[in-house]
Amino acid sequence: MALSARIPSGLDTNLFIPKQYSRNVLAAAKNNLVVVPIVNHSYETELIKGNIIYIPVSNVVTATEVTIGTEGVQKNPYANTGVTLTINQYYEAPVTIDTMSRRQSNVDLVTGAEVESGYAIAKKIDSTLCDLFTALSGATGYGASGSAINDDVLISAVEELDEADVPEENRSWVLDPSCKADIMKIDKFVRSDYFASEVIPTGGFRKDVYGAPILITNNLTAHTSGAGAVGAYLHKNALAVAISEDMEVDRVEQPLKHQLVINTTALWGVTELRDTFGCPILTRLA
Repeated sequence: MALSARIPSGLDTNLFIPKQYSRNVLAAAKNNLVVVPIVNHSYETELIKGNIIYIPVSNVVTATEVTIGTEGVQKNPYANTGVTLTINQYYEAPVTIDTMSRRQSNVDLVTGAEVESGYAIAKKIDSTLCDLFTALSGATGYGASGSAINDDVLISAVEELDEADVPEENRSWVLDPSCKADIMKIDKFVRSDYFASEVIPTGGFRKDVYGAPILITNNLTAHTSGAGAVGAYLHKNALAVAISEDMEVDRVEQPLKHQLVINTTALWGVTELRDTFGCPILTRLA
């Protein structure tokens, strides 16, 4: 319903009735960034100087039966080719705010700019890890791009890591909202009569699926063909990230230009550590 006309007329159009502006800014919708915390960070402490970390990888040796009078064949647990982690990702997200606007704005422009600049860098770090999902397990994944995942897809992924002797601890599912919707249609993950005291009472699904937490994000890399994206079922040691310059924020006043520059920078590298410690999961929607 429209407001009634003002009496006397012209009070609003002639600026007798002031307009009020909210001090709050409606924040932009952001992806849930979940991958960086669940992968291997242990090599960051070795980043003193240089841009490459060489990571030795041992291999399993096999015991052989003793033959009396014969010396056993020597085993070599260090015959694997090592992994190279190169620090080659260097990004920034500068935001400039002029002095006049800072003085006149009803909202805190500086704080908002710092938040958005920092998020841009955090998203990029997360994305470089998501880009590695597709190459896991020899680039062989489960599910079909553009199709719903089902219980067979989940079970097959678990079986693959079990067959590769991957430890059960520190495994995670990294999926997108379309997978969450697909899992909600699988009875064993939503019905309380399958297991006691695990169903989320708000109508969600179980916190863990086959012993691993589900992390939902919209930041997955789109599949090269089809309508879906590439998620993953992976152990912590499937991928590694080393962040040399961790989200440094510079605030540079430029008085002669009458502006402030806020810039977040980060220097990091990512790599696949163990190919068999994860497998791609193809999702229904990108």
